Amino acid sequence: MIQVEKQSGVGFIWLARPQKHNAFDGAMLEAIDATVAEWGEDPSVRVIVLGSEGPSFCAGADLGWMAAQAELGPEANRENAKKLGQVFHRLAASPKPIVARVHGAARGGGVGLVAACDIAVASDAASFALSEVRLGLIPGVISPFVVERIGPSQARALFLTGDSVNAQTALRIGLVHDVVPASELTNRVTAAVRSLILGGPEALAACKQLVNGVAYRHPTEVFDFTAQAIADRRASDEAAEGMMAFLQRRPPAWVPGSNVDVSEAELA
Repeated sequence: MIQVEKQSGVGFIWLARPQKHNAFDGAMLEAIDATVAEWGEDPSVRVIVLGSEGPSFCAGADLGWMAAQAELGPEANRENAKKLGQVFHRLAASPKPIVARVHGAARGGGVGLVAACDIAVASDAASFALSEVRLGLIPGVISPFVVERIGPSQARALFLTGDSVNAQTALRIGLVHDVVPASELTNRVTAAVRSLILGGPEALAACKQLVNGVAYRHPTEVFDFTAQAIADRRASDEAAEGMMAFLQRRPPAWVPGSNVDVSEAELA
């Protein structure tokens, strides 16, 4: 269902069901969830890249699997929906930065995967649709991540129409962060990974917590939280190393040395 590998501080998750356009079922979701959970605790993994094999990024949920869940009865159906939602929450809450490498079509839950990642880089050939309504469904558990990424107004338009949008529109509404020609996709993802690896591992995790802690709240509501957050960071060993390295005009200890190379070949 998925292929995983670790190279030079980067963990790669490749959706590997190309014959089904990488539509996910329970087994694929469990594999993604377990891998992200494991790598979240693995200090050798600095950044996670989520990509896919074949012509499509992800067609969303396998409809046969979805139909089977509906026949299990109300309680089992609800519990399976929670397991589905857990994968998106795991991606969003991971202490490791996650980069989505998007090519081809992303549909339904595939759009949810993109929205749950921290940075999304798309090929100019990519397309996106939340077409659940045309099947009598709704984008339920992925909605918090999509709405957070593109806002309620754009979410209403995509949820209600089910229309497909191209990569440039996805960029304009904030679903993805960068769009490049297909031939440049690997290079752009590599550049994003290299930028992320320059950050302190603990600081990167703390930044994700910071955003989650202050989003959509008035500054006065998070005054104590933000003050404590920076106080804790300033007192950390990692920050001491980072500031000393700056003053000594050298790279901090967490920056990969010459023997660590995140190359284009490794991302291909």
